[in-house]
Amino acid sequence: MPTGTRFGAGEARNADGACGYRTVGMLYLVMAIVAGMVGGLLAVGLQVGLLPQTLTDAWAGGDIAGAAGRIGRRHGMMMVFFCALPALFGGFGNWFVPLLLRARALAFPRMALMGWGLVAASFVAVLVGLSPTVPAQVSLFALMGWSLGMLLQAINMVATVLNMGPMGQRLRDMPVFVWAQALTAMMVVMVMPVLAGGLTRIILAGDDMSGQVDGLLHVFAGPEIALLLLPSIGIVSQIIETFSGAPLQMPRLVLGALVVMSIGGGSVWVHDLLHGGLARMAAPAAIVQLGLIVLPVLAVLVAWARTVRVGHVRASVPMEWAAGFVALLLVGSGMSLLPGGMADVHAATLYAAMFALFAGFYYWIGKMMGHVAPVGASRVHFGLTVGGTVLSLMAFHGLPGVMGAVLMGLSLVVFAGIVVRVGMQPRTSLPANYWGPGARTPEWQSASPTRGEA
Repeated sequence: MPTGTRFGAGEARNADGACGYRTVGMLYLVMAIVAGMVGGLLAVGLQVGLLPQTLTDAWAGGDIAGAAGRIGRRHGMMMVFFCALPALFGGFGNWFVPLLLRARALAFPRMALMGWGLVAASFVAVLVGLSPTVPAQVSLFALMGWSLGMLLQAINMVATVLNMGPMGQRLRDMPVFVWAQALTAMMVVMVMPVLAGGLTRIILAGDDMSGQVDGLLHVFAGPEIALLLLPSIGIVSQIIETFSGAPLQMPRLVLGALVVMSIGGGSVWVHDLLHGGLARMAAPAAIVQLGLIVLPVLAVLVAWARTVRVGHVRASVPMEWAAGFVALLLVGSGMSLLPGGMADVHAATLYAAMFALFAGFYYWIGKMMGHVAPVGASRVHFGLTVGGTVLSLMAFHGLPGVMGAVLMGLSLVVFAGIVVRVGMQPRTSLPANYWGPGARTPEWQSASPTRGEA
C-alpha cells in the first residue's frame, strides 16, 4: 500500500517551531526525565526509609504506613504513564518518525502540542493527588486527561505514518522503528477509550474510588506490557542493525510479531473488559500471555540473534543498553510462565523499557544536541543501573532491595549529570552519520544536530 500525501503539511513547515515535531519530542523527553527523577526519588525514599517526617505528615497526616502505600501505588503509575511510555512513544516517536519518513512536519502539529499539554498537566495533578487531603477525583481526572493526551498523540502518529511520507512509499519499505511506533499508536487508539470509559464509570459510581482505580490499573497491566515493549523493540532493532553492520534479518517475522502484540493484545483486552466488566477481569491466562507476548518476543529475539550472527558486532554504549534490554526480555519471558509471576513480569518489563529508553538516548543524543554523551560517565550509569536492576528484581524488600534502591538512586544522579553536561554544552556539528556505515536509516543522512526542515 503506497503512502504519502500533502496531508496537513501546510500547518507547520518549521520543525523547530512551537508545534514542530522536534519541539514536541523534546518536551516529552524533558517531562519523562523529570517524572523519572521524581518517581525514582520517591521509590528510593520509600525503600531506604528516608522520607522526611514533614513530607510524610503532608501526604498522610503522619501515618507512615499510609504514606508508604500511597507512594508505592503511585510510583509504578508515574514511571509507566509519565516516564517510560511518553519518552518511548511521544519523545522518540515525535522526534524521529518524521525524520525516518523524510516528512517536513507531523500531520497535526497543534494536536501534538495539545496532547503533550494534557499529559504534562496530568502529571502535575497526579503529584498533587499524592496527598490524602486532595479528593480522589483529582487523580481520576488526571488519568482521564492522560488517556486523552495519549489518544491525541496516537491519532497524530497514525496520520503521520500513513500520510506524511514520500509519495509512493510502500508500507513494507518503512523502517521497523516506524512500524513499531505506528502499531503502538494503533493499540493506544484501541485501549485508551476503554480505559477512559472505565474511569468514567468509577466517577459515576462514586464509592471507594481509590480501590477501584487500583483495580483498573491492575487489569491494565496486560496492554501496558505490550505498549512498553512495542516502541522499545523498534529502538533496539535499529541499534542492533547499526552496531552489527548488517540489515535486520527476518524483518517480516519481526513485523508479524509486533502486529500480534499490538492488534491481538489490544483486541483481547478490550473484548474481555467490555464483555465481563471490570469486576470480572483477572490477570491474563497463561496461554494468552504465551500467545500474545512471549511467542512474539521470542520471534523478535530469533531475528536479532540471526542479525548479530550475520554481522560483526561493535561495542558501544547504545549496544550495551540494548544487550541489557535483551537480557531482561529473556528474564521476563521466563517469569511469565511461572505461577503468579505477572507482578515480576511487570517489573521486568518496566526495567527493560528503561534500558531501551537509555539505549535510544545514547544512540540519538548526538543527532538531537550536536554531541554525544561522555563514554566514561555513560558506562558508569550503565553499570549502576545493571546492579540496581539485578538487586531490585532479586528482592524488593530487605538488604538487597535497599542496596538496589541505592544503586538506582546513584544512577539517577549520574544520568542527571550527563543530561546537564550535554544540555549546557554549545551545539557543535558532528558528522551526519557519526555511528558509521551500519547506520542506514534516513535520519543519518541529515545534519547532526538536525536543523530546519527534514
